[in-house]
Amino acid sequence: MIDFIRFDYDNSIDLGFQKYVVFGEITKKNIQGCLIYAETTKELREKLRKAKGLVGVISCKEEVNKYAVMRKKVDILLDFPERRLDYVTVKLAKEKDVMIEIALSNLLSVKGIKRAMLVKELRTLFKVIKKFDTPFILTSGAKDFYQLRQKKQIHEVFEYLGADVKRSDYWAERLYRRLFDEKYIMDGLEIL
Repeated sequence: MIDFIRFDYDNSIDLGFQKYVVFGEITKKNIQGCLIYAETTKELREKLRKAKGLVGVISCKEEVNKYAVMRKKVDILLDFPERRLDYVTVKLAKEKDVMIEIALSNLLSVKGIKRAMLVKELRTLFKVIKKFDTPFILTSGAKDFYQLRQKKQIHEVFEYLGADVKRSDYWAERLYRRLFDEKYIMDGLEIL
């Protein structure tokens, strides 16, 4: 389906993904995503005015993530090790149809006790996501070529941690159709 990465990849090796969305770099071969990093809600509001296309937000503050979920322009809450999501934000993401990215690169980039804490947070996050049926996507989140992983590897790791991989595939397919299928309008409604 779709993988979210942070660098421009030429798709030279088949990793099981049809398309790549690039956040943070300019790309001509892949889908361009708009990456917004904000420390305050005011800063987020200003940056969202200029944003176009598939918008992903990164913030380590819970109130900024909550505000981002409530904004119409935001499509995805991007993952990074310092991201904090609370119960209310996950519930709002379901109501506002904002996808939550969960990236394997975070597990690869931290070591020791930080990795153990991240695994614990992920297990809790997967339980809350399952409870509310919140849109989420499992990605590599690769910052360079060496962090890219096959789709099967990503799914196996997160399935071990408690993710509903089939549901993630459903949300990824839905996002793919929204981006590329001209006949798709919304779930249950398309042009014949």
